[in-house]
Amino acid sequence: MKDILVLRNLEQIKAISHEYRIMIIDAFNNEPCTAKNISDKVKQPHAKVNYHIKTLVKVGILELIEEHIKLGIVEKYYAPVAKSFVIDSSVMNTKDKAVAESIKEMDLALFDKISKEFYCSMEEKDSDHSNKLFFESEFHLTNEESRDLHGKITKLINGFIEEKSE
Repeated sequence: MKDILVLRNLEQIKAISHEYRIMIIDAFNNEPCTAKNISDKVKQPHAKVNYHIKTLVKVGILELIEEHIKLGIVEKYYAPVAKSFVIDSSVMNTKDKAVAESIKEMDLALFDKISKEFYCSMEEKDSDHSNKLFFESEFHLTNEESRDLHGKITKLINGFIEEKSE
């Protein structure tokens, strides 16, 4: 397994820009699994998981590792081809609307995933374990967008600090 796979084509970007597929990739947890294993982990129908796994294999994000025959049934073990996936920066600067839309969808899917993890961790505040949230992305902003984002973050942090001081 590679450490990083650089995504350079639209099919790969579209495939990974789906929130459900990101959940499937995360469910592997750096070990080979069958579609059945993944469907059990994500509590989703086997057929739906299998469909998305085949899509990810087709574009080279997952790969078939091995097959076992167990009681006449072929068990196929898959794994991600890399630990992390990054979109090539030259692709991000494209004027192609389809690529830009796919990147936007991927960012939204990642944001939704992170939001859900955050809210779930807040609901489980009585638990003794720590929660890890990780997200890394590179964005290019104009000066105006940068000032606007800075203002929003400052306002959010000040509101949080104000609530804590009360």
